[in-house]
Amino acid sequence: MTNLKREREAIDIARRCQRNWDYSKSIPEEHIEHWIYLATHAPSKQDESFFDLYVLTDRELLEHLYREHTWGFTMFPNSLDYVARNQQMNAPVLFVYNMKMDVNEVRNNNKDGSVRDPNAASRWDNAYTAVGISSGIVAFSAANMGYKTGYGKNFGYLENPDSQQAWGDALGIKSENNRIAYSLEIGYGNENLQWNESLDNKEFITKGPLVENAQIRQMNSDYKYSKLSELERNIRVIRI
Repeated sequence: MTNLKREREAIDIARRCQRNWDYSKSIPEEHIEHWIYLATHAPSKQDESFFDLYVLTDRELLEHLYREHTWGFTMFPNSLDYVARNQQMNAPVLFVYNMKMDVNEVRNNNKDGSVRDPNAASRWDNAYTAVGISSGIVAFSAANMGYKTGYGKNFGYLENPDSQQAWGDALGIKSENNRIAYSLEIGYGNENLQWNESLDNKEFITKGPLVENAQIRQMNSDYKYSKLSELERNIRVIRI
C-alpha cells in the first residue's frame, strides 16, 4: 500500500468515533510515549504552551469516570429527550486536554509592540486551536498505526458534582485551573461489533443529567450510535 493511500484510509478511520473497545489487547508504552511527544510538540500559535496533557490508562479510574461522568449523548433527537453515556470515553488510553494561559510565556504582541493581555479572548482562541491541532495529529498517528480513536467533550454537565469538577478532582486539577476542553480516546476496537455499536450500554437518563433527581432507566438492547461520519461533507475547495 502506498503512503498516500494509507493516509487516506487512516483519516477515514480517525473521523469515526469508536464506541466500543477490546481490553484484551495491550497498547505498548512506546506507542503512548510517541503520542505524548506528538501531542506536546504539535504546532501552536507562537509555539506557546496552551494546555496541559493528562494521559489516563488506569482502568479502574477510567471505568469510574465513564460510568458516573460521561452523560451527554443526546439519543433520538426531535423524538425523545434521552441522554446516554459517551462510551468512547471508556477507551484503554485517554488524552485529556486542560487549557491554560501561562502569563510568563506570552509571545503575542499588539500592533504598538506591547505584550498582549495574557487572557485576551483571541489567546483563548489560540488555546482551542492548539488543542485541536495536537489531538488531530495524535488521532491521525494512532489510526495510521492500526488503532481506533474517538473524541469526547462531555464536560460541564450539572451532576453531583458536575462532570467538569468531577473530572478535575480525579485528575488533580484545582478548580481555578480547571479548563478541561476535549479528550481523545485510543485503543483497539471490539472486532465483534461495528464501530458505532456499544456493549453493556443499555442505561439512559430521561430529560438528561441537568434535571434534578433524573432517573436512570434501561433500554432493551445496547445503544447503537449514529454514523454521522459516513455522511458526505459539504466543504468547498477553491484552488487558485
